[in-house]
Amino acid sequence: MLEDAVYTHEWLLFISLCETGSLKESAELFSLSTSAASRALKRLEDTLEVTLFDRCSKPMTPTPDGKILYSRVKTAMKSTREALENVREKNSLHSELKIGFLESMSLSIVPQFLSNFKTRVGTITCLTGSSDRLIERLKKHDVDIIVSSDPALKNTDWKRILMIREPSVALFPKGIYLGEGRKNLSWNQLSLCNLPFINSYGKSGRGKLVNNFLITYGIQLVGRIKVDNLAIKLSMVANNSGWTITSPLSLLNYPAFTKDIDAIPLPAPGMERRIYLIANELFPQDLFEDIAKEVCKLYSASVLPSLKTLCHQNIGEFHIRQATF
Repeated sequence: MLEDAVYTHEWLLFISLCETGSLKESAELFSLSTSAASRALKRLEDTLEVTLFDRCSKPMTPTPDGKILYSRVKTAMKSTREALENVREKNSLHSELKIGFLESMSLSIVPQFLSNFKTRVGTITCLTGSSDRLIERLKKHDVDIIVSSDPALKNTDWKRILMIREPSVALFPKGIYLGEGRKNLSWNQLSLCNLPFINSYGKSGRGKLVNNFLITYGIQLVGRIKVDNLAIKLSMVANNSGWTITSPLSLLNYPAFTKDIDAIPLPAPGMERRIYLIANELFPQDLFEDIAKEVCKLYSASVLPSLKTLCHQNIGEFHIRQATF
């Protein structure tokens, strides 16, 4: 990583502590004990002959001098990154891509994406998971860019772009009776069905989306199970153990379950999942745009036709960002 090569751990700890306000969290990022991190910051202050943090405040906050230094160092880091990327761009090669994808894309998009991008970068590291875990990986610099259904707006220094908007569907065991006219179900009918509702883990992108939606519209669904794994939810639905709300993409990612599951349009107002590309501010803009274009292209060309075939009913409109910036 560029920062590791150019800046010492003392400087990186200083930057991290300014951003997190937590000595413990900053120490963990560098696999240090809290006391070792404290000594490293003290060494930096002794070298500079400047007090950088007010240690009496909780959480620790930068002193006025610390704030000025943080701003200048962040600007210098960004300039250094841009200069290096300009050199790499002349050679048409980025040294490394560390990217995280939503679990629901792991079979439908990720393999083709990696194949298409392998000649664009020196090495590729790819992680998959739920949005909350991908955001944590981005915070810890395990990845530099993620595809997430949570925009992570609290991180104001990250760049982001909305790529895809897709309708959500209700998944029920195949052939279950839900009354006349499945396309015209009400939320009351869903809440009173004889199966428990299987929700997503509350901190995941899907969990936040569903919970915020239900609270906003005053909808109560009966169920006491929350999971963060698509395969578990689909397996339970296929085995007649409950029903769930998810994106049609989850079915495409696990085709073995499709013969035992029905995808049914949600009652109005529908629920929409938004998928974002998010990166730290130092991530090269040209590569950021190219990744967004590639994900949108793969979704439009490869995923969308399969989704429409898989979900025979009209489940709503899909919106994919045009590949222009």
